[in-house]
Amino acid sequence: MDEAKAQAHKKSADYYLFIASDEKVIFETQAILNDITKGWLILTDKKLFFYFVSNISRDKVFIATHPYIISAELKEGLSSSTLVINNKKESFKISRIDKKEARQLKNILQEIIAGNKNQ
Repeated sequence: MDEAKAQAHKKSADYYLFIASDEKVIFETQAILNDITKGWLILTDKKLFFYFVSNISRDKVFIATHPYIISAELKEGLSSSTLVINNKKESFKISRIDKKEARQLKNILQEIIAGNKNQ
């Protein structure tokens, strides 16, 4: 995400309503959840969730806290990538992620998963 676009987004980002005051945003990227909902995939130092704005309100789909993330599989396409993230109960397909951002996010998630296995 280029710098000007990132600054414009941060000023209008309402997903901070879903983040505790002591949480820090580690990663954010635009994406589509389960081929239906456009929004932002947000990774904080405690949890992973998908934020979106509907016709009615702002909302989120909770994916997992760090200890419950089991796997993250990256599928690269020609122009974008898809991440399939599994927690202990279900699977989430996050598609149309910028390829570079998807690789970065997968690496971060792999570090979290490796840390979970060591606990």
